[in-house]
Amino acid sequence: MSEIQTMLEQMDRYNRLKRESQIKDRATVMAALKACGITKVVIRYDGYGDSGGVEECRVEGGQGQESLSVPVQTKLVDWSSAETTSHTAPLREVLETLAMQYVAVEHSGWENNEGGSGNVAFDPIADTITVSHTENYISHEDFMHTY
Repeated sequence: MSEIQTMLEQMDRYNRLKRESQIKDRATVMAALKACGITKVVIRYDGYGDSGGVEECRVEGGQGQESLSVPVQTKLVDWSSAETTSHTAPLREVLETLAMQYVAVEHSGWENNEGGSGNVAFDPIADTITVSHTENYISHEDFMHTY
């Protein structure tokens, strides 16, 4: 088997495991939010110039921000081995990571150049995660008139 074929198979395995872990992590997060009595979490992100990340995390219901300190177990997928391991982190960290993963599904590289911003809303009652994204760009309109 060629080195390229091996790398492509590893990439396929990594992507499959990443999708599977994201589905499981989503269910874990929704269950944790419900258990804490949280009715909604909104993660606001912003970035440009090749960097960016979470700017704010608003919580409705439960014990507010205090609820987000609850430990939650998720899955991490290692690129080099394409293996999954368990990882425990505070709910807030897990929400932020999952939020940025969902942004990257449709808007990978959103933080590059002029960047972008938006919100990721976790609604455990409706069992939905909604990404509202704005992309920034510079527009130029050139005109030339010869009479």
